[in-house]
Amino acid sequence: MAQNVSNQPDSVLTDSDAADAPIIVTGSRIRRAATDSTAPIATVDSDQIKAAGTQNIADVVNQLPALAVTQTNQTSNLAGNAGINALDLRGMGTQRTLVLVDGRRQVAAIPGTSAVDLSNIPSSLVERVEVITGGASALYGADAVAGVANFILKKDYEGIDANARYSASTRGDMDTYGIDMLAGTNFADSRGNVTLYGFYENTPDTVSGADRPWTSDGYPIYARASSENRYFIQDHVRNINTADAAQLVLGGKLYSVDRGTGALRDPILGPGGLVNAVPVDLDTSTDPLGTLLTNGGEYNGRYDGLYLSVPSKRINTRASASFEVSPALNLFANATFAHNKSEAGYLQMTAFGTDVVPADSPYITDAIRAASGGSVPDSGVQFARRFMELPAPRTDYDRKLFQSVVGAEGDFSLFAQPWNYSTYYSYGKTTQRVRDVNSTAYDRWYLGLDSTTGANGEAICRSTLDDPGNGCVPINPLVTLTPEMIDYITYTSHWSKSTLTQQVLSGYVSGGLFDLPGGAVQVVLGAEYRKEKNDIGAIPEYNPDSPLYDPSIGTMADTLVGKYSVKEVFGEVHVPILANTPFFDTLSVDGALRLSDYSTAGSTTTWKVGGEWAPIPDIRFRATYGQAVRAPNIGELYTANSVSGLWITDPCNDYNLENRNTRTEYTADNCAAINPADTVSYWVYKDIISSGNLDLQPETAKTLTVGAVVQPRFIPGLTFTVDYYNIDLRNAIDAFGAQTLIDKCVDQASLDNIFCPLIERDENGNIQSVQTQKLNLAQYLTRGVDFGLNYSLPLSRLGIEGDAGTLSVDANYTRLIKRRYTLDPTDPNSITEYAGIFGSPKWKGVVRTSYTRDHMGVTWTLRHFSPMKNSTTVTEEAYEDVWTPDVFYNDISAYVDVTDNIELSGGLNNMFDRKPPRIPGAEAGGSNFELSYQSGVYDVIGRTFFLTLRFHQ
Repeated sequence: MAQNVSNQPDSVLTDSDAADAPIIVTGSRIRRAATDSTAPIATVDSDQIKAAGTQNIADVVNQLPALAVTQTNQTSNLAGNAGINALDLRGMGTQRTLVLVDGRRQVAAIPGTSAVDLSNIPSSLVERVEVITGGASALYGADAVAGVANFILKKDYEGIDANARYSASTRGDMDTYGIDMLAGTNFADSRGNVTLYGFYENTPDTVSGADRPWTSDGYPIYARASSENRYFIQDHVRNINTADAAQLVLGGKLYSVDRGTGALRDPILGPGGLVNAVPVDLDTSTDPLGTLLTNGGEYNGRYDGLYLSVPSKRINTRASASFEVSPALNLFANATFAHNKSEAGYLQMTAFGTDVVPADSPYITDAIRAASGGSVPDSGVQFARRFMELPAPRTDYDRKLFQSVVGAEGDFSLFAQPWNYSTYYSYGKTTQRVRDVNSTAYDRWYLGLDSTTGANGEAICRSTLDDPGNGCVPINPLVTLTPEMIDYITYTSHWSKSTLTQQVLSGYVSGGLFDLPGGAVQVVLGAEYRKEKNDIGAIPEYNPDSPLYDPSIGTMADTLVGKYSVKEVFGEVHVPILANTPFFDTLSVDGALRLSDYSTAGSTTTWKVGGEWAPIPDIRFRATYGQAVRAPNIGELYTANSVSGLWITDPCNDYNLENRNTRTEYTADNCAAINPADTVSYWVYKDIISSGNLDLQPETAKTLTVGAVVQPRFIPGLTFTVDYYNIDLRNAIDAFGAQTLIDKCVDQASLDNIFCPLIERDENGNIQSVQTQKLNLAQYLTRGVDFGLNYSLPLSRLGIEGDAGTLSVDANYTRLIKRRYTLDPTDPNSITEYAGIFGSPKWKGVVRTSYTRDHMGVTWTLRHFSPMKNSTTVTEEAYEDVWTPDVFYNDISAYVDVTDNIELSGGLNNMFDRKPPRIPGAEAGGSNFELSYQSGVYDVIGRTFFLTLRFHQ
């Protein structure tokens, strides 16, 4: 997976003539030699894909250091849209990475976005993947700000290739079964071809945090005894509020409540008892249940119930056909259907310690009153517990994709030069259905919790005094909930349905104009029309316009129809100035321009210039500089208002003012100005209002790559590349999680900032709601250096006779110099540097070493992440054990030809069962809390194996 100068695997380029043959390389529509490219191209070929042993192509491509792991099976459980695998080049977001299939756009998978689901592209169908990061927007249009990943599929196939696969973890879970078959035949003297493909894979098992020791045995936190001490890591911590049994603080003492009888008893703590670094005074603390910690006992894990990797079932079929009428007319068509199912799993409802049993509730027992000194406070009795008797909640996803392409291409002559053309029409449709299963209706929960004594002495809901027919069921949260209580507060929704459609009509002509000393000046002229529409549905129970709307659930969401179209013209020029002259083995310049007219965002212009110079054949210098533009997508513009509840914490509460590690020097003064009345409660459940923003404008980036390719003639088979990149994105469209918005409001130099208007507080200064929407405000600046090395050594060169085989090394490393994020460009204090934070290692690399000979081969892959830390505010001056260690993962695979038609292969991934580091946040894969998503940096599954049986003829 090195930064190859070719877009073809070594097995195809058998001689220099093949390497110099004119082809279309990702990053240009001009036919030229594969070695003649001004932009770095990273290639993953079919041999590398096979060695990884997975049918999820995202897992293979994400090993490239240019990719940040954002939306995968390991991260999507909490990130949303479980089961979707999307690419994120340079860590700038999936919306800024354009995914192409055979050089053509693919319909998106996530409603409102441009994110393509790689789950719809099985690995066994991929011939190779080409990734380019410089100047791609001028060539391919919007969404290519960070670059392009082009998946070239197998086509015009003749024969049969069938595979049966099984994989699992060595802990006896994560079973995955898969089969696929590719079959094709030529006809009409090989002028025509029909190729069919079918694929099925099922991963039915769920793996939750309770299934791995690094997530089930407590979690690490930073703690300190006083402000005069440095923070240290306190491990194996469990929160008091995770117990099955209700936890109460009465009369300055912690009690557990027997779930069966309701009797008070001593809690079963871990061996360390209560382990808070600063002991909590139960006589005076106003929120002890939200802060008490232990290290075992009857308390559950933080990640229990959360899927570490989501289950999935995938079906994919594809048919393609082509027919050469003449060299000037080649007709082609293909159609793909994919059906994927997945689910996300969550924790059962947890009361964190601020929920209250009313003082006049019949569920307050005499023993509770006695332990509280004879009476309970008028405000009631606070409790904490996790309701493990509730059915496990989850969200089900069912997605279908249909994509079809018809087109024509051919060659002709013009100006005494060879020319070619290509045109196609593409139609894509994604249908997604979503439902919530075993979810908690929090409005019902609070109605039922507010219980009092009825006329007959039994518990009733206070709300029924005024509304006797509201169906409220009184809830006793101190004991095991009855089936009637569970049925009242839980629900399973009907399915929502969203439809995404995309139509593309595109064409271009390309060829030479006249000759220069370096070769023919070549141009491309083309045009494209694209129309996208999203009909985004809402779960009927959340939609006020639906007859199934249920306001007692406490969640509201509207449907949305959004659409846009864009008309574009584009051009490209390649000017080879000199060739095969002293000090100028090659000298050329390139340029590209794209003019776009969006129905929503108006006119935009993208462009790039580039050049390359090879003073001698052994070394070549290359550079590109350009402007990339991305118009807001449907979700960013049109997202319908939706209201849901979320547990949030006010950064101005007493605990956060003292302990939140992301607070700034301004936080205390801003909180003093707000002066909220409630500084005691830690967790509060508030409305989150999500909406679109029709005032969004296009975002613009300047991109630069400068590099060199070294291919010394005295070391045949060696290629070394080094490329510097810089992407400066301004006026970026971005959104923040509700908690981030709340925190950033009070962390700025003043309350007069872009975040505070989105936070609604009441007259007493307490948070009422948070509005989340996309804004044109941010700046991304990322720069670094990519290194690539590819070396292939036939051992016969060493004098070994016979079938000695070939030893090859393929290495790819990136040094991240800067990944800077500026919330408000007018405020220098809002700059955050993420290089070295979870998800953004300063060094990331993969080295693959292979030995192959006739009928067998072995590959060892070494993956590396340099040290990272939890947060930008975690410094060595204030914290001990800041950094994770260097983490290496070792994978090994092998194949052997049993017969001429049968191949057996297998391997181990994470061969030495490397566990996640015990730095806070890393234990669950490296959660990047500051960016409001989980970054799947570290392997949380452990060692896995795979076996494949292949038949081909």
